[in-house]
Amino acid sequence: MTSDDSSTRRQKLKARLHAVKRHVAETASAAKAQWAERLGSIDQEAVQEKLETIDEEFVEKRARDVTDEDVQTVVEESKQIEQRFREHDGPLGRLWDDGRLLLGLVRDAWHGRYRAVPKWTLTAATFALLYVLNPLDLIPDALPIIGVIDDAAVVSVCLVLLEQDLKAYRAWRDRALLNAPDPDTSDEE
Repeated sequence: MTSDDSSTRRQKLKARLHAVKRHVAETASAAKAQWAERLGSIDQEAVQEKLETIDEEFVEKRARDVTDEDVQTVVEESKQIEQRFREHDGPLGRLWDDGRLLLGLVRDAWHGRYRAVPKWTLTAATFALLYVLNPLDLIPDALPIIGVIDDAAVVSVCLVLLEQDLKAYRAWRDRALLNAPDPDTSDEE
């Protein structure tokens, strides 16, 4: 990877994180007005500080600790992970298509259908999906409205880090779907 590619990737990462963090501030402000009693105890500065820790290094460090059992957990809990993306119409819900792509990559790699995935990519995707699944992360998911902002930030960082590998996976998946036998005609042969 050239330094220009690395610089572009970092710029995308920073732009995406900035957008998520801006959304946090906007959401927290709107939520405080709407849910003043329920959210009155939330310290916006503490939330912002926690979000500041979610960056490329955060994902890379934690992805190094992912085990085969973690990958298996993501595969086994994929329906619950999908539900976590779908049940939120905020920043996590906006990442639904990307979340499905990450889940597909992990499942296809685990089942041996997609073998071109680098180990690093598999562990980073697994970490991000486990993070979404875990309700007790940096910002507990039980906090109304803002509890999934950190989940969206982790997924966003992961997407930026894995951009090229996800692009290759998507192309492979699309080719595999095009070459799949037509279920309506496969029985006729």
